[in-house]
Amino acid sequence: MGVTTTENGKDTRTAREVELEGIDQKIIELVDLVRANQQRIATLEARITIAKDELRQLIEQRGENWSDDEGYARVSSEGVRKFYDTQALDELIITDPLRYGWLKDYRRETTVRARVLVK
Repeated sequence: MGVTTTENGKDTRTAREVELEGIDQKIIELVDLVRANQQRIATLEARITIAKDELRQLIEQRGENWSDDEGYARVSSEGVRKFYDTQALDELIITDPLRYGWLKDYRRETTVRARVLVK
């Protein structure tokens, strides 16, 4: 928002427009901060991936896991994670409750905190 003035040089913006301009400026600053830190995080995650790849090789050469007083470094085996399509199961419960209603007893929900997304 630019400053709108008349011939006598008076600012003709409303108080709300001035307030929104200040809010928008703060949003711009915070979005820039988040984006910059996300880039730093991406760089660090790339470095961590490289370090973990090297650690995998070294631990495999060593032939066993490594540990110290603060923790450990180990190679975990590859596996399969199983999950169920909750929407499909919910649909079964809704469409045929006499047959599948018992499934609702095993349904678990967790609260997800509201958050701000920045891209």
